[in-house]
Amino acid sequence: LWDEAHALLQINGRVRSAASRGKVDFLLKGMLTGPDGRALSPWHTTKANGRTYRYYLSTRDIHEGRKASGLPRLPAGELEAAVVAQLRRLLRAPEMVAAMIPQAIALDPTLDEAQVTVAMTQVERVWDQLFPAEQQRLVRLLVEKVIVTPTNLELRLRPGGVGTLAGESRQAEEEAAA
Repeated sequence: LWDEAHALLQINGRVRSAASRGKVDFLLKGMLTGPDGRALSPWHTTKANGRTYRYYLSTRDIHEGRKASGLPRLPAGELEAAVVAQLRRLLRAPEMVAAMIPQAIALDPTLDEAQVTVAMTQVERVWDQLFPAEQQRLVRLLVEKVIVTPTNLELRLRPGGVGTLAGESRQAEEEAAA
């Protein structure tokens, strides 16, 4: 037991810390801000019955006292579902697809209109089959920031996200064909 404990202590403290944190998944960690521009932090509590409740809290509320930000404690599951639903709606909207095609092609001239369109609609088709880590990677690829107000959610998309997604989609098709 002594040797095992000593071996654990030999591991870099940051590595040990990172391994012990993050056991509770937060899809939007690091992407949420309040209307004042201050971050919303992931927070969870585990009740005596073992049930874990996940929230996003304003850092302002954490440091200045409850309700300082004007935002309630936001249930993580509901907020994440709302952001994903909005993202999925955006990606299948014809006007969004039309707007993203020239931007994606400008970022990667090897892409064509069909590849960008397929990449955007593919997200909708496969979302529910993705593992949580894949969903998080996809959201981080496409969304730069989410601004939460008491009455609204504003998604700010990452400028090169759809182009990168289209490039990955094309590469996967090429590998499957080979």
